[in-house]
Amino acid sequence: MSLTLYFLRHGQTSFSRANAFCGSGLDPELTEDGQQMAEAFGNCYGDMTWAAAYVSPLRRAVATATPLCHHAGLTLRPRNGL
Repeated sequence: MSLTLYFLRHGQTSFSRANAFCGSGLDPELTEDGQQMAEAFGNCYGDMTWAAAYVSPLRRAVATATPLCHHAGLTLRPRNGL
C-alpha cells in the first residue's frame, strides 16, 4: 500500500504580495488574485482521486482548499497545528 501526500501553500494574501511573513499570529484573507489561484487549482486538480483534504483553520488556508474540496466532493477537515 502506498500513500501520496500533496502539500499546497495558500493563495496570495496582502502580506505575501508585500513579501511579508505573517505566520499563524495573523489571519489575512486571500486577495482577489489569491482566490483566483485557489479556483484555478480546484479546477485543475478537482478531478483527481482524493482521500481527504486536511487544512489549517486559518482563513487563507481554508479559502485556498475550499474550491478543491468543492470540485472533488470532499469535506474540508481543518486541523490545528498545520
